[in-house]
Amino acid sequence: MKKGLSIVTALLCFGLASGASGAIWSFNFQISGTIMNSPAQYSGIFTSGGDGTMQYTLNDAAWPPPSDPAARFAYIWATYFAPNYTNLPTGAEKWVGQIPGTFSMVVTNAPPGYTGTVQGKINAKYTIRDLDADGVLDESEKTSMYNVLDGRLSKLCTDPSTGEMACKFGTGALNHNIFRFVNPPDVNTVTGLGNLNFYPCASATEPASWGSVKSLYR
Repeated sequence: MKKGLSIVTALLCFGLASGASGAIWSFNFQISGTIMNSPAQYSGIFTSGGDGTMQYTLNDAAWPPPSDPAARFAYIWATYFAPNYTNLPTGAEKWVGQIPGTFSMVVTNAPPGYTGTVQGKINAKYTIRDLDADGVLDESEKTSMYNVLDGRLSKLCTDPSTGEMACKFGTGALNHNIFRFVNPPDVNTVTGLGNLNFYPCASATEPASWGSVKSLYR
């Protein structure tokens, strides 16, 4: 099945023209969730720049279950944040945790080149400010409005996509959005600005027969 799917995908990409994408697509969004739940996921909608839905999900397979929030938080903090504390520059003391995962979007009414569906990778970068600069996380710092999410998005040519985003690759970001640690059933609502900058994947410059395409996958 994978072999046949790869051949179909190759034929579709062969039919697309090469060339640079248009301008970067910028959008606003609102998503809700908490990494204290499982799956560790945020989901919501675009509020400007286009219509549709988006979500990202972090890889929490090794984390303690949400039924033990103390153990779950202790694991997350010890694994991703505690080793990454910086007291420079003075006045901006913080912990920075980077957690890998995946993102997906279903997009309509966006600028040319960005309608359709897309999946890719996210590096969710959370900055937790140490407001009293003592190197110890306080309860108020876990839910401070000064904490931010800075998610870096990436998509390869082989990542699933449809419509105008089929057979494209590139990068994007979710920038400067307030992040809080909250336990279910509470959720953290993130309202912010994002962007994508995609380019067409390399495609054949001359017609390819069915036989030549099949030979690539033998």
